[in-house]
Amino acid sequence: MSGLTGEGDRGKLTDRFVCVIQHLNRLMYSGRVDELKKLGLNAHQINTLILLDYYGPSRMGALASHLGSKLSHTSNIVDHLVCEGYLRRSSDPNDRRVVICELTARGRKATEKFTQLARIRANKVAEKWDSEQFEKVVESLELLWKAEKEAQESVVSSQTKNKSLRKA
Repeated sequence: MSGLTGEGDRGKLTDRFVCVIQHLNRLMYSGRVDELKKLGLNAHQINTLILLDYYGPSRMGALASHLGSKLSHTSNIVDHLVCEGYLRRSSDPNDRRVVICELTARGRKATEKFTQLARIRANKVAEKWDSEQFEKVVESLELLWKAEKEAQESVVSSQTKNKSLRKA
């Protein structure tokens, strides 16, 4: 394991956790590169489609923020997706400088196909567990999901609070 995060029992457990998450991510995405190629997409592009499928129509800046990339890089991704018919770009009627991106029917279909492949792969893995093991895994992943959601809400709350303080 590279990039160990800490010492002691907590640090070792954190390292194991990170390693498992990284492996789970590879498990869900590996073998799907061929499917991306068939769709004419790369990982950045499918991530953009998945984000728009999850959040709905979004501003270009919000997409860049969610993807953790610069606006110029996100613009290049969106340009390709628009040219291929996966996305539609429009202006915000209240502020024409703001670009809104949304999935087209083709983009929704590509996202559904890609997501379905993850489901198939997850089902194959789940077949290896008995009911008790399966329940434990699902409960653990739900805990992870809940903790991540709470962490995100905390960040948003903190940012809102900081903006209010700056205005005062």
